[in-house]
Amino acid sequence: MTLSLEDTWIKAAVEHRVINIDYFSIRTKREYTKRDVEPDYMGASKNGILGLWATWCHLRSQGPRCFKPDSVKRFSITYKTFSPSPDGRWEELIPIYEQKGLKVRVF
Repeated sequence: MTLSLEDTWIKAAVEHRVINIDYFSIRTKREYTKRDVEPDYMGASKNGILGLWATWCHLRSQGPRCFKPDSVKRFSITYKTFSPSPDGRWEELIPIYEQKGLKVRVF
């Protein structure tokens, strides 16, 4: 069974794997892009912005970025790995990762 976007995001954040996404930014630039991202967190930021958080986007390397799940049109895991940010929140996802048994699930 294929993992959902959310489960893939959590697994990749905890295992420090890069995700490739096709993204349509309907709310801002109204453009379609393909990008490699380093997932970090899923949920609300400290200032209340809700989404899929990446510590780095290889297309636009401007630090943390938030992606709306409904704007991700396609996603796939890559074989690339990354070092997590010291300011990252990925460790907050570990209980969900363990509860869902994502360690043994295949991307």
